Amino acid sequence: MANHQDDELQDVPPGKAGSAALYVVCLVVFLAGFYAMALGFETGSPWLFTGGLLASSASFFVPLQMLARPS
Repeated sequence: MANHQDDELQDVPPGKAGSAALYVVCLVVFLAGFYAMALGFETGSPWLFTGGLLASSASFFVPLQMLARPS
């Protein structure tokens, strides 16, 4: 059977693609949290600001503590 995988991808260790996806998701959550904090500050909504603060904090907490990925 033919190997349809690109040559540059054959040397990627397993689990690194999941780490890259986790990085992108956490980056999006981090930036969305900052946007929510700015919007909450502008509209005077303490709940929106708190939600943005929690989202930005969770974007660091999830990969470091909850998933326990080895570095």
